[in-house]
This record gives sequence, C-alpha cells and structure tokens, in this order.
Amino acid sequence: NSHVFNGAFVQRPVWPSHRIPIAAFFEEHFGAFREELENIVANDLFDSLYFAGHVSMTQFSGKRESWAPLNLIHNGVLSPTACAAAPRSCDLLSSRPEIARCSAKDVGAAFARLQPGMGIKPHFWSAPPRLGLHLGLKTPLGATMAVGDQTVVWEEGKAVVFDDTYIHTVEHRGTEVRYLLIAWFCHPCDDVHAEVPPDDISLCFA
Repeated sequence: NSHVFNGAFVQRPVWPSHRIPIAAFFEEHFGAFREELENIVANDLFDSLYFAGHVSMTQFSGKRESWAPLNLIHNGVLSPTACAAAPRSCDLLSSRPEIARCSAKDVGAAFARLQPGMGIKPHFWSAPPRLGLHLGLKTPLGATMAVGDQTVVWEEGKAVVFDDTYIHTVEHRGTEVRYLLIAWFCHPCDDVHAEVPPDDISLCFA
C-alpha cells in the first residue's frame, strides 16, 4: 500500500493482529464460523453454494478445484444462498463496518477451501488500499503462506492480518483439506473508503 500512503506510514507484510479490532472479533466468534462451515461440508454443499453465488475464478491456482472461496459477502452485498446455509456467519460479518461499509474494491469475506497438494501462485493487490484477514477454521499440517519476507502458518481459532499488496503465495504439502474464513477489509489507515473511520490509527505510525 505504499502507492497510497506516504513515507510517514508504516508498511509491513504482516500486521499485529492483536491491534486490529476485527481480528479479535473473528477470533471471538470462531466457534460460530466453524460450526456453520462444518455443516456445509458435512452436507456436501460447498461446491453448489460456491457456484450459486459470486464465483471467484482465479488464474493464481493451477486448477479450478484446488482453491475455492465460498463468498458470504462481497462489496457490501450478502450472498442469499450462502447466507441461508450460514446465517449466523453472515450476520456477524455484516455487523463489521470494516467489511460492510467500506467502498474499497473487492472487500468481503468467504469460506476458503484449499486442497492438499495444491497452492496459489505468487500475486499481489494494487487497487484501493485494504488488508487481508485469515481465520483458521481447519488447519492441517503442511499449509503455509509467504507474504513478502515472512511465512504464515495458520492455527485454528487464530487470525492473521496481512497486506496483500506484498507478493504472497500459498502452498499445501499436507494430506487434508484446509479451510479458512478469509476477509478483505478497509485499511485501518484509510480515511477515504471507510464509511466509519477507525478509532485508533496509532499503529499506522509505529
């Protein structure tokens, strides 16, 4: 995001999640998010819900089925089909102004599935400023993400906040499917696209 913010602002590939209010909120409601994901997976609904909503096809993964984000909310609009299967998750997500009341491009949240043996090619974001958030829902061994010069290993119930304008890539060398709740939200230093400005911008400078 250095193309947006001047040199006085701190740039970092991975942000301190304990200082990002929405990260604590995701962790607080981990149980609700995971329960609804588990119901979707147990009833074999993931693919049908994925194709019934806002479909995110990506050139960054080798195969369509290797990585799939089941969108719950995108640019302020809830997915009717996905939210019928995950109503509590959608209520929680729509209560967060960083997601629901942010005019930056491609802001939202999704349940994200990554198949074992697959990965996501190096890529980066270059449009209006935002940050990414990953909450581990099912995190088997072998799945990692590199962001800039840092490596992320997901943990169940723990949130990771990162700047996706840094080159980042994912690989999964394990044997089980990995699931996250992923979100893109208004950058905490952005006073243009956030309808509700952040209460504390001190972390933008230190």
